[in-house]
Amino acid sequence: MPETKDPVAALDAPDIPTRAAGARDLALAGTPEIVDRLLAMAKGDKSPGVRLACAAAAADIISRDRLAGSIDEDTRRRWLLAVQGADPGVNTGLFQVAAVVSLPEGVNRIMAGLRDPRHDVRAGACVGLWRLVASAEQNGDAALEARVVAALDDKRSRVETRVEIARICAAAGYRSALEAARRAAEEAIRNTRKLADEVVAKLESPPTGVGIYVDYGVDIGEARSPGKARGFMALLSATDCITASSKVSRHTPGEPLRVLIAKLPGEESASAAVQTGRQTWWAAAGDDVCAFGDRLVSAGAFELLDACEDVIGTGAAGLRVRGAALLARGDAKGAVEALEAAVAGKKVPGDAWWFLADALHALGRDDEARPHLEKYLSKVAKKAPFVEEARKRLGL
Repeated sequence: MPETKDPVAALDAPDIPTRAAGARDLALAGTPEIVDRLLAMAKGDKSPGVRLACAAAAADIISRDRLAGSIDEDTRRRWLLAVQGADPGVNTGLFQVAAVVSLPEGVNRIMAGLRDPRHDVRAGACVGLWRLVASAEQNGDAALEARVVAALDDKRSRVETRVEIARICAAAGYRSALEAARRAAEEAIRNTRKLADEVVAKLESPPTGVGIYVDYGVDIGEARSPGKARGFMALLSATDCITASSKVSRHTPGEPLRVLIAKLPGEESASAAVQTGRQTWWAAAGDDVCAFGDRLVSAGAFELLDACEDVIGTGAAGLRVRGAALLARGDAKGAVEALEAAVAGKKVPGDAWWFLADALHALGRDDEARPHLEKYLSKVAKKAPFVEEARKRLGL
């Protein structure tokens, strides 16, 4: 929910909390027309907190256009000039603006910040660096990867900053950073060495990306709330995937492909994400796994569902998918076994009890099905797909 009735007007408020709240609201819903105003406040507001909030808001607004590319270069260059005209010590959040304007000079600004003698400036540059490299806009940019990896050997940067750069490389799927990260780790001491060793271990054993993913139409680092799923992908290997969007198909994933560790907007913890070309796929939760499986079942693509056996897994969601598929194939007995295991697990999808009841019904075991129908009704919304039929079977 917005914090202010009129976020633009809130920027003129005399008190710091209201100005900051206005900036936060604009970060979520602002448009490019307000960016110049935000950048002026990011450099000139008396409050450091408001300055940071305005810089972040400007970057968030620009991020929503990053892949679309509808903001002309002259405008983006004007914004970058505003950033370059400020001492980064005044507002380290301006590195985020440099990251999202899609200009080579913005990259230069961030790389210079990594060598700044001030700790807070280097930390701000690292935030900007992550926002720069994680976007699908930079997926496959070998020159940028080489430049970032080279920064790991730049002795003008403090070792703790170079270790943080290595951590960013690991999260961004920059596997070429391994040897340079090892060299940085050798220079680190105490807690920094521990972190460096953890980063090196991640680079030595990078995630394969094999799993099920969802396309929300949201880029990494883009300030946009995820909407409904636009499609699903089961990544079986670097050269094999099954997608279920407007149609179901098995094919080679789009290129370039990279596996990252990132946070979906609104989530507290990071998880695997996959970029194929300029598209970002986010790790599927249990309901997403069910939705993916249901699309394959609806398409009658049981052979493709069988190919996803390993990535669907043996959790409650995976067992629910298997049970629903077996039921659709006419194997009610096998469905009951899978679905009984599903409802005995953790994080059980609400409709697992419906499918279990339906499988029991198919076997003529309606008395056994009744408690599962009741459980289903207690778990799902009133307009869920099978509610009417479940109530009918219960005589309600």
